Amino acid sequence: MSEKTLDKLIATLKTEAIEAADKEAGQIVEQARTQAQKILKEAEVKKDELFGKAKKEAQATREKGEAALKQAARDVTVSVRNDLLKLFKAALEREVDANFSPDFMEKAILKVVENVGSGAALKLPEGMEGKLADKIQKRLQESDNLEAITKDASLPNGFVINKTDQGWSYHISPEEVAELLNEHLSPKWVDILTNESDT
Repeated sequence: MSEKTLDKLIATLKTEAIEAADKEAGQIVEQARTQAQKILKEAEVKKDELFGKAKKEAQATREKGEAALKQAARDVTVSVRNDLLKLFKAALEREVDANFSPDFMEKAILKVVENVGSGAALKLPEGMEGKLADKIQKRLQESDNLEAITKDASLPNGFVINKTDQGWSYHISPEEVAELLNEHLSPKWVDILTNESDT
């Protein structure tokens, strides 16, 4: 083989090798591009999934937080309302006690005995002012409605009226009157407080 032929053969082989290498390099580059596009698409899908999941979790956390805040607000409202009701009750008890004077006691006892009718017995506190007790006893003895008037050391204040033949007894005291008034007024106070908190 001549040198020219050999050079030509080498040149042809080189050209074919370069072309084959270029072709293979092109295929590798194309595969790399295809693989890169596939990875990008998968990453995009994964990103959208993660973003959607994070958004849902954030929304759920926000809703839980809002629910917790609403519950805390309700708890505070109930607590404040209960504290106000206690204050109102204490003020009512003080007012009733302050107005449960000897003059009021006399009028209340006479009115109750008058309304109860005959056959009633009256218990007065041991420590009741002597003049008031005597005055009440004198006015009630003139009435036919009472069977007995007694003093009771265990009775701190107020008075007890009972009808043993009918099996009932009422203790009328500042505490009892305040409790009855509180039971009647508490729902109205709650309405007022509720309406105030709504505005």
